[in-house]
Amino acid sequence: MAGSHFRVAIVDDDAAIRRLVRLFLKRSGYDTVEFATGNEAREQLQTIPWDLAILDRRLPDMDGVELCQELKSDPEFKSRYVIMLTGEDEQEDKVEGLDLGADDYITKPFQYPELLARIRAAKRIVDLQKELMETNKRLERLSITDGLTNLYNHRYFQDEFARAFEESARYGRPLSLAMADIDFFKKINDNYGHAVGDEVLKAVSRMFQESSRSTDLVARYGGEEFAIMMPETDLRAAIVFAEKLRALIESTQIPTQGGPLQVNVSVGVAAVPHPNIHSAKELIIAADNALYRAKEAGRNQVQAEERFTAAARG
Repeated sequence: MAGSHFRVAIVDDDAAIRRLVRLFLKRSGYDTVEFATGNEAREQLQTIPWDLAILDRRLPDMDGVELCQELKSDPEFKSRYVIMLTGEDEQEDKVEGLDLGADDYITKPFQYPELLARIRAAKRIVDLQKELMETNKRLERLSITDGLTNLYNHRYFQDEFARAFEESARYGRPLSLAMADIDFFKKINDNYGHAVGDEVLKAVSRMFQESSRSTDLVARYGGEEFAIMMPETDLRAAIVFAEKLRALIESTQIPTQGGPLQVNVSVGVAAVPHPNIHSAKELIIAADNALYRAKEAGRNQVQAEERFTAAARG
């Protein structure tokens, strides 16, 4: 149908006009919703889905142009279409309405074939805008996502981590970082091939993602190394989480085309507030150094930044 999934809001204090417009639109397959006042429309259009609004210029409680301007100034409604309806054929009124956000203007009395033609044209524009917005969302997602694992990529992690570190420093809130690396991953590629290595990377990535909270950020840092940013998490809690994650991966058989494989990870954890960490880069270095110690100590373990280790020994 011509108006499938396309909803038109009719805002006019004249019940007869609303009824006639509704009948013609429904006959053409459009979904409709009606409002007799500007305030009613203002309230409801914030909460219900709609694509096009037909606004009477002379509403009993406000100028329709005022409502139009409010709607079009809302970023969420930028792609919605507004047709102003008026009994006046004054050029000045039309110019004002168009300048304040209206997309089209129709003067009463109008011919219904013309109104329907303008709505069809509006639908084409709205559909194109929706398609463009969806394309932009997909492109944005692709630009921040690792193509193999579907985790966030290195660049996005760096940007978000710098922002989170700044916020943590400003408000004195805890922020933890875990750097994890798949042990002996090169041997998997050498013995089974890169296709199996990719399967292992994807499986480990899923375990990282599914084990993390919605507030955490999991990224593929590079190769077989991963980063997990944990806002509002102190060092002890981050170590507990990292150990659970390490144990989960150790106990999980990963099905691959080369047969089931079991892998291990080494994890380094660091956190702020910390007396010697004053930048996002320094926090990454601290976590990376802890990861290096985990590998040097035999792999398949969690190591924390030196401050915590020293405190634990004491």
